[in-house]
Amino acid sequence: MDLLIGFAQHDPRIRLVMMEDSRTNPNIAPDHFQDYDISYFVTDMESFKANDAWLDVFGERLMMQNPEDTVLFPPGLGGWFSYLMLFKDGVKVDLKLVPVQEVEDYFAKSDGLVRVLLDKDTLVQHGVVPTDRRYWIRKPTAREYDDCCNEFW
Repeated sequence: MDLLIGFAQHDPRIRLVMMEDSRTNPNIAPDHFQDYDISYFVTDMESFKANDAWLDVFGERLMMQNPEDTVLFPPGLGGWFSYLMLFKDGVKVDLKLVPVQEVEDYFAKSDGLVRVLLDKDTLVQHGVVPTDRRYWIRKPTAREYDDCCNEFW
């Protein structure tokens, strides 16, 4: 975490850092298999994508995948870009680059499991409290139940 946040603090292109998913969920116990899901909100996406050498500061990578830079499967993040990395020390980091002007879009797409780690410009104007409410089981409406039965049969 120190490397991820420290790098962002010293790079003027990174204005906001968010963490997502399991490590933000207060209702689950941490385990050794959890990865770090981090989003850097950046002012110049192309300068990061031009050369992957900037990632070396985080450690020696055993493998890396860039889902938005493949021809086999179409990109699914729009203008965002991700690095799925496994490091020699066993740490897994899913690092996403998001254009800084898309902060509101990010929150609109969020599942609620997010935490602000660094906000240089006070881009997040509302309180952010991670919640897994979206994943809670709820009783279906009568119409949802009917539709489910219909689909089954």
